[in-house]
Amino acid sequence: MANKEDTMKNHTVGSILLWTCLTVVFFHMVLFLISCSMLLNQAKSINSTFTEGAIQDHGVYLFFGTLALLRGYLLVSICYVIVLFPIIKLWIGDTEPRKVAVIWRALLLMLLSILALFLRMMIFKPYFVAQWMPEWQFEIMPNAPGELKTITLWTLLNGIPIIIISAVILFWLKHLSNQLKLLLTFKIKMRYYLIGASAILLFWASSNLLKLTFPSETERPNVIIIASDSLRPDHLSCNGYPRNTSPNIDALEAKSINFTKCFTPIGSTLESMIGLMSSQYPHTHGVRHMFPSKNDVLKVNQESPKLPKILKNSGYETAVIGDWCSAIFNEVPMGFENIQVSEFDSFRIWLSQALYMSHPVIPMYFDNKFGYWLFPKLESFAHYLRAEVVTDRAINKIKNRKNKTKPFFYTIFTGCNHFAYHAPYPYYEKWTDPKYQGPNKYQVHFDPNEFISSSTWDEKFFSYSDKEKQHIIDLYDGCVSRFDDCVGRIIKTLESENLMDNTIVLITSDHGEDLFEPYTSLTHGVSFNGGDQGNLVPCILYVPKTEPRKINHITRNIDLAPTLLKLTVNKTESRFEGTNLSPYIKGEASDLNLAFYGETSFPFVQRRTKSDIPLYVPPLDELTYVDKNFKFHIVLKPEYEKNLIKSKERCLRTKSWKIVFSPTKNGYIHSLYNIENDPQCLKDVSNEFPSIMKRMKHFLWEWILHGKEYSNDQIMNDPLPSVNQIPSDYENIKFPQSETISPL
Repeated sequence: MANKEDTMKNHTVGSILLWTCLTVVFFHMVLFLISCSMLLNQAKSINSTFTEGAIQDHGVYLFFGTLALLRGYLLVSICYVIVLFPIIKLWIGDTEPRKVAVIWRALLLMLLSILALFLRMMIFKPYFVAQWMPEWQFEIMPNAPGELKTITLWTLLNGIPIIIISAVILFWLKHLSNQLKLLLTFKIKMRYYLIGASAILLFWASSNLLKLTFPSETERPNVIIIASDSLRPDHLSCNGYPRNTSPNIDALEAKSINFTKCFTPIGSTLESMIGLMSSQYPHTHGVRHMFPSKNDVLKVNQESPKLPKILKNSGYETAVIGDWCSAIFNEVPMGFENIQVSEFDSFRIWLSQALYMSHPVIPMYFDNKFGYWLFPKLESFAHYLRAEVVTDRAINKIKNRKNKTKPFFYTIFTGCNHFAYHAPYPYYEKWTDPKYQGPNKYQVHFDPNEFISSSTWDEKFFSYSDKEKQHIIDLYDGCVSRFDDCVGRIIKTLESENLMDNTIVLITSDHGEDLFEPYTSLTHGVSFNGGDQGNLVPCILYVPKTEPRKINHITRNIDLAPTLLKLTVNKTESRFEGTNLSPYIKGEASDLNLAFYGETSFPFVQRRTKSDIPLYVPPLDELTYVDKNFKFHIVLKPEYEKNLIKSKERCLRTKSWKIVFSPTKNGYIHSLYNIENDPQCLKDVSNEFPSIMKRMKHFLWEWILHGKEYSNDQIMNDPLPSVNQIPSDYENIKFPQSETISPL
């Protein structure tokens, strides 16, 4: 009789398991087919040369990429079966189940779980699901205090799932093992486990106490660079910003040298980071836009000096850790021996991102280790690898160094502040108006297809109301606060590891950001018409045992490599074009008398001028192509290379003056601004100060044509030789004139 009951129970269990498996697999296969249909419909609606190329040249890649996702769906299905089976069995009991009863329970539980996951995304990562959310985008618990809201949401969206999963684990332990044997074994061995654990703990404590030594004066200092893409220094509270956006950075700044006027010669990630690590201007290292050729990259790798490589050869452990914004270090490693960054710059990564985003089920699993293991490519997609994960990896790197007697040089670079300014809960609501219900509620709303196929995709930003603009700035400030928390965690780690007394810490960025300043919208690296915000970067340098101070003179990010090289191994590098700033740090100089020279980068948006018809530059998909011989990177077409470089705006800025060279449809123009009286560059004073104009123009073109750099005093006081003859090809720059752009 007992055997018969056991057989019946086994049959019941087997039947429930079978129909749970079939229902789960069928459910996910339906989702898979729906997602594939969404992808095809989306592809038909996109009008760009990239789309045509994707279908014609990469159709097989997309097909097999789609099939590869089946692995993920299968693994998700297995996880669902493991979780749902015990719940369904307990729900049905020991009675003989009908398959319909199992099916509808499994479907209901899956729908509820997806709803919960979607709700979690909607609250913590709403920028991923905003396109599927109702236009009214309701607020959850809008009047609840912040702490109560956080606790409640965490309980609903994390606590309850943890309880459910724990119960499921206990269920499987009970039914798949001999519980009694396990308990007996546990009781018998418990004392031995405790003794063993105590011994291990004592050994760990004693070994670490023995290692606990304070660095000597002769030890070479460690260096850690912490950077966020598009971080503006004037949005840090330590630089006078009225919001308390950066308490952790502020605390570090109070002990640091704060270079308040640090500029990057080019406001674009790839070119700027190469300049920071090589201390060379773009015209020297050869990468002058975001889509260099294979030969341009090869030139940098073979010829440019590299701070990480020099330090590595001097006995330093070197590493760079980052997300998609750091992907540049895959192709331009700059001598780092350990590179933990995403793959982003390949066109096939772009295709994979479009493919994955057409499967709404996938983003639900991306923000945890399981998700990154399940879908490895997620780490290479824009904003999929969270800044918090990068910070975790950096902390792990600091704590688990193989040789803790060896100095280290680490760079941590995240895309926290990058356009479209989205951040997880609670950062997206930290500074925003809770009553705002517009299209940019969780991020700046823009169409990626327009970004690719139109250089005027940002025109709508110019017509935004002040309220709309302020909301976007509020989102940006939330991103600043997010980065600040990451910085705080890294600093606490350095303190807990007893490293602060011998570690140089640099807080910086690759470039600044335009945020609706006069004559600008939302971008960077496009124009010098407006203030300095596009090229100004934070430069907060903590040097142990150094008196903190603010340096309000012009410095450049190309000055950082020679400075760090001097502070660490007391060396110089003749190929560095920057200036060693250590006299500022040591208090040995009051003014190094530097000037800022700059050029714009790739025109992701149309450059505009205030007084003439702007020079039309074609959009991204027309200017570039996919180079199959360069790992499918997007590369500027060779026929556009010379004219794109000539079409750049150029800038020379001294202490008091700023001159901007701007190519237009009708030739080039020069504009002169008095920075002291007009920091936003609203009034061209070239006619009022002809002698200054002549002088600034001469030295600007000395730099453009010959790469010659002069100090502030030389620019303002040296005798002027014959004026530079501007080449005629700058007068007549040819691009297809298929669009008409109006001046601002």
